[in-house]
Amino acid sequence: MEFTVERTLRRRGRRWLMGGGAVAAGALVWLVATLGGNVTAPLTVFLLSGLAFYGGWRDLRKAEQPFRLRIDGFGITLHDAELAWEQIEAVALWHVPNTGEDSEQTTPPKPRLTLWTAPGVTLPRKADRTWDGRTRYTLVDCEDLDQGVSDLTNVLAAHAGARFETAPRAVRPPIPVSVSGPELSVPGGEQVFIDGRQAGTWTLVWAAAAVVFSYSFWELVHGRVVGPEPFTAFGPLGAIGCWYLTGRSYRRWRKPLRLRIGSTGIGMREVTQDEQHFAWSEIAAVTVGRSQATTDKRPWLVVWPLPGTRPDSNPSYLVDGHKAYALVRLDRLPGGAEAVVPVVRAYAGERYAETA
Repeated sequence: MEFTVERTLRRRGRRWLMGGGAVAAGALVWLVATLGGNVTAPLTVFLLSGLAFYGGWRDLRKAEQPFRLRIDGFGITLHDAELAWEQIEAVALWHVPNTGEDSEQTTPPKPRLTLWTAPGVTLPRKADRTWDGRTRYTLVDCEDLDQGVSDLTNVLAAHAGARFETAPRAVRPPIPVSVSGPELSVPGGEQVFIDGRQAGTWTLVWAAAAVVFSYSFWELVHGRVVGPEPFTAFGPLGAIGCWYLTGRSYRRWRKPLRLRIGSTGIGMREVTQDEQHFAWSEIAAVTVGRSQATTDKRPWLVVWPLPGTRPDSNPSYLVDGHKAYALVRLDRLPGGAEAVVPVVRAYAGERYAETA
């Protein structure tokens, strides 16, 4: 399959140039209108429009530069090189980590197509700076492609085999990607783990307390004191608090923590929230172990999606350039890891791996 960038780069470049021009024109009018006064603000806006101009010019310039990316059964063909799969050690869609204090919890941008060459193989271009001794090249930023990331993922899955790294090597050795889903099944069909423990009981307890406090307050309004004086004095606050806790417990009872594992995929629902479902065709790996999204050392169920399958889902985090989702800490589910892990292993098949 042939991938191109010209259409996206030209469209984005023109958009930046037109936007920058409109802002610059408005800033000039503002500047003329405020001559003799404070011109700091219009000058600042005019300078910012220059950044938009530069971004548009850079995209248009990139669109004019030589580019070719073809991925097929032979290997990867670039405008300046042809690499057979035997010359490629690995290829990945690599997410660049965000910077900032909340970088671990924000959705990363579209990945970059990166390639590690076999020992002794180099390309006539500058290699990336790495710290592991492997020779790596960034081929294209997926935001520049005219085609979607899912198209790139499908082509790599079809032709790259085990060379297509879809999860960190520390998590799982590279294996050929299977996009058809698991072939194994578990006797009894889909397995559901629900943690609704005590939610129904607490709903009844808080409802009873709310009724008692409400009755006490009602009697107080009519001049009759029910129970000890402190109890009666706090009747209104007690009724409000208990009714709130009743509603909260009821929501937790109706929408408890739930994990579903079956032939279609993995569905995870946090308490009172909507379910997040991962189809097996979207999953590159499933691991059980410590989650790097938290300092908690207890085992978590973590899903590593194929690049391009869940571009806008949160919360996610990055490990070695790959996106991961920590679904649930296993001790929160009935039976814990002893009950959940065999089901996950049976359905996930070669996707399953245990980490430290």
